[in-house]
Amino acid sequence: MKKLRSWLIAGILAAFLPCPARADDAVSWATAQATELTRQAREHESRGENDTATRRYLDAIHFDPTYGAAYLGLGALLEAAGDPREAERTYATGLDHVTGFSQAHRARARLRIRQKRLDEALADLEAAASFEPSDVATLRELASGYVSVSALPAALAVMRRVAALAEASGEAQVAREAQTRARALSLLIGAVDPVVAGGVGRGVVRKALAGFARRR
Repeated sequence: MKKLRSWLIAGILAAFLPCPARADDAVSWATAQATELTRQAREHESRGENDTATRRYLDAIHFDPTYGAAYLGLGALLEAAGDPREAERTYATGLDHVTGFSQAHRARARLRIRQKRLDEALADLEAAASFEPSDVATLRELASGYVSVSALPAALAVMRRVAALAEASGEAQVAREAQTRARALSLLIGAVDPVVAGGVGRGVVRKALAGFARRR
C-alpha cells in the first residue's frame, strides 16, 4: 500500500502540471490519451494487475486532469485494495478538477456511508443532486441518505419527485416503487407531512401539491 500511496501522490501532483501541447487540438488529444489509458487500466484491473492499473489511471489523470472516469476508476481500485483514505483523496482531487462531477460526489458518499459518516455522505448526495436534479438514480440515493439520518420529510419530497419524473419518462415500474415508498414515508410522518398538511393558505402550487399527495 505504501507503493500505491506514493504513486497516487505523484499522480495528484502531476495533475497540476500542463499536458503536452498539440496546437488547437491539445485538449482533445489529451482526453483521447486519458480515455485509452483508462481503458487499459480497467483491463489490467480485471486481470488482477492492480499495480499496473494504478499507474495507468495516474497517467490518464496526468494527460487530462479533467477526465472524470480516471478518478472514479482509481478511487474504486483503492477502495477495493483497502485504502479508503487515499480513495477519498482521489475523489476530492477529481472534484477539484472536474466541474459538476456528480459521480465523484456519489462515489465519495457511498464510501462515507460505509464508514458511518452519514452527515458528510448526505452533503455529497445533496451536491450530486444539485448537479443532476432530474437524475432518478441520484435522487433515489439522496432519498435513502435522508432516511438514514431520519430526515423523513425531505426523503418524502425527493421520492415524490422521483415518482413524477419516472411517470413522465414512462418508467412505470420505477414510478410504482417510488409511489409505494412515498406512501410509506407519508404514513410514518403522519401529521407532520408538510405537503399533506399544507393545503390551506400556502399558495396555488402548495395546494396543487397537497391535492396530488392525497390522490396517491
